[in-house]
Amino acid sequence: MCEWTPSAESAVVEDRSAARHARRFLDDHWCVEHAALLRGHADLIASELVTEAVSHGTPPVVLRVDCEGADGVVIEVSDRDPNGPRFQAVGPDEAHTTNLVEVLSDEWGVRTRPGGKTVWSRLVV
Repeated sequence: MCEWTPSAESAVVEDRSAARHARRFLDDHWCVEHAALLRGHADLIASELVTEAVSHGTPPVVLRVDCEGADGVVIEVSDRDPNGPRFQAVGPDEAHTTNLVEVLSDEWGVRTRPGGKTVWSRLVV
């Protein structure tokens, strides 16, 4: 855990401004002590995860950021739909299933739970 920046979470505005609100949330809760260099990737990942949850998930949608000190930062988006994300493929090969979160994250995954899921991304410092 980070001694400088506590974990934070927020309900996501569920409209077309969700990604912008997610980036503002990161403005307010980002650890500049440990993760300043990761911020550009974090903005893209949070935007993608929030947009996916608002577009295809089931409300409520919650965004969480957690600085793990020297171990990196974890961004999570939860909703009540137990089905996994349906990210748009990126890159020239449509058959390839790479997505923006996969490309930018050091690790990522989906945790299902009764009544929903959490999609998470870890960025390593």
